Amino acid sequence: MKEANAAPMILTAQLALVATALLAAGCASHPDDKAAVYAALDKSNLSSVTVSQDRHSGILTLTGIVANGRQKSQAETLAGQAAPGYTVRDRIQVKPTGA
Repeated sequence: MKEANAAPMILTAQLALVATALLAAGCASHPDDKAAVYAALDKSNLSSVTVSQDRHSGILTLTGIVANGRQKSQAETLAGQAAPGYTVRDRIQVKPTGA
């Protein structure tokens, strides 16, 4: 009689383990690539750009002010290369001419 009662308990435990594994896989976060992005930006003289990172959603946001559109584009490209698993949101402003 004990064996008949044990089977449902074992099945319940197995289902709980599978559910926990699936839940953990769905909550995976992205790696911490913020330092790598800053290093790439600094190496290209783009230290005026600030990086914020949302590891859960996989979004890097770039902010700051640069001298021209080329630098803005370069910052976005460098961030994408340094953090390939992230979506890069470019919120960098270009300094107005004569300002």
